[in-house]
Amino acid sequence: MENTKWILIVEDDSQITGLLELLLISNNYNVVIAKDGDEAFKIYKSHIPKIDLIISDLGLPKLGGIELFHKIYAEDNSVKFIASSGFSNKNFGDELIKQGIKAFLPKPYHAEHLIQTIKNILEKD
Repeated sequence: MENTKWILIVEDDSQITGLLELLLISNNYNVVIAKDGDEAFKIYKSHIPKIDLIISDLGLPKLGGIELFHKIYAEDNSVKFIASSGFSNKNFGDELIKQGIKAFLPKPYHAEHLIQTIKNILEKD
């Protein structure tokens, strides 16, 4: 079954990007990749069909993940955004969710947890 959902991966670590791409494609998602926040913003604005979900590391060059979220959210408050970071404490993730981010996944996370999080967010369409 082909999935029509598009996911934008924003990650500057090529090994993580490769693993995420394989995981998402094997779960029938279409994938677009950006290496930094500036590139991700341009892709989000110009991509046809529309990006359904963004998975972004927070520690990115040029434009960080939180700044990327706020820049996109200012133009599209329906954006579905999963933030991820090696920096993890419960309060940090809760604060991001209060700002409108749909989920925060501290690294390292399990593939099954990521896929379930994606499904839960996209089912709310």
